[in-house]
Amino acid sequence: MSKGRIIVLVIASIAFVVSVIMVIRSTLEYRAAENEYAQLEQYAVVGGADPVSSENTARADEEEEEEEEEKKVLTRNYNRADFPDIAVDHDSLKKINPSYVCWLYAPGAEVNHPVVQGPDNEFYLHHTFERSKNSSGCVFMDHEVDPMLTSWNTFFYGHNMKNGTMFGHLKNYINNSAVYDKDKYIYVFRPEGIYRYEIFSFYLDPTDSKMYYTCQTFKEYRAYLREAVKKSVRECEAKTDPDKNIVTLVTCSGSGSNKQRFFVHGVFKDVYLY
Repeated sequence: MSKGRIIVLVIASIAFVVSVIMVIRSTLEYRAAENEYAQLEQYAVVGGADPVSSENTARADEEEEEEEEEKKVLTRNYNRADFPDIAVDHDSLKKINPSYVCWLYAPGAEVNHPVVQGPDNEFYLHHTFERSKNSSGCVFMDHEVDPMLTSWNTFFYGHNMKNGTMFGHLKNYINNSAVYDKDKYIYVFRPEGIYRYEIFSFYLDPTDSKMYYTCQTFKEYRAYLREAVKKSVRECEAKTDPDKNIVTLVTCSGSGSNKQRFFVHGVFKDVYLY
């Protein structure tokens, strides 16, 4: 066997071993992240009692006064039955990670995860909820938005996981029209209550999409809403209103030259305060 062929075989063998190690590492990280999220599910109990406390009550009263003063559009719904029968233990989640801000639930996309907000949008791309280094990352809120959901557009990011966790099923909306018809809402659970948003747009966009930006003026926000509706792959029942804020869920899609971003937008509908 020639020396050149031996070198080629050695290089090929090394590349094979490296690729196997990477696959094993990725599998182990996926499994670790999946196990961690499975453990965190105990803090969002179906059929549990809502977290009512003097702190939550005081906060709700305070927000109601602020609402009247600032005349914000905040439709309050007093019917608990209109919202998912889930009780979230925010205090325990906050103890596990002080960066915890809310629990995100989007049944159509099988999203049911705690959300953090870091000092930037990089840390939680590569760290789990419990802050362990892991390429699976975790679901996080854009570091520039208000965790109290008062920003015009609140961004949530999550990896498109192959095992379906985090935002792995976000494309359910685009792959199966029946999913949107059955589950049109996105819910954000916070200590003071449950915020409901109705999906009004979803679509794929380039990796350098202009739909990432946070609006600085009312004019920019109205333009953003028009563009989001225009890009949607289907006409949704929900209608946008520049006096109401929105949430946006974003994940990656595809790979290589086919890599894109998948956006799902929801407009505020109402809130149930504890």
